[in-house]
Amino acid sequence: MGVAFVAEEERGLRTAIERRIRMSLKDERVPPLIRDGLVSLARGAHDTDLPIDLTWARDYERDVLFAAMRIPWGETRPYRWLAREARRPLAVRAAASSIAKNPLWMIVPCHRIVRSDGSIGEYGEGAKGVAKKRRLLAREGILM
Repeated sequence: MGVAFVAEEERGLRTAIERRIRMSLKDERVPPLIRDGLVSLARGAHDTDLPIDLTWARDYERDVLFAAMRIPWGETRPYRWLAREARRPLAVRAAASSIAKNPLWMIVPCHRIVRSDGSIGEYGEGAKGVAKKRRLLAREGILM
């Protein structure tokens, strides 16, 4: 058992998440280990080791998410690095697409992926997402 997605509550989100991770969600209490780990991450911890469930992910998607998890706190990497680390160096767009759909944004640090020119790039939807990415990076001491 592990975390398969992390999301802020939104109307209609359950259906979208179930479709994305190809699983049916159950209404159960979050185990204390997972709840405490997520709370620590939300407060800025960067050494929390949470069990994650990537059974829903395709092979390349899983490789991309694992690669992103290897980016150290306080550092960024370009999409090209992400594709190379996922063992498909020419699949930069596929890596970008996989990380853009990351349902584990709090655990898998997709905010640490930037454009090759060093600019911040996109995050979520529109200006609100970019502002959130800036906040997450600033929390790690990265100002963009």
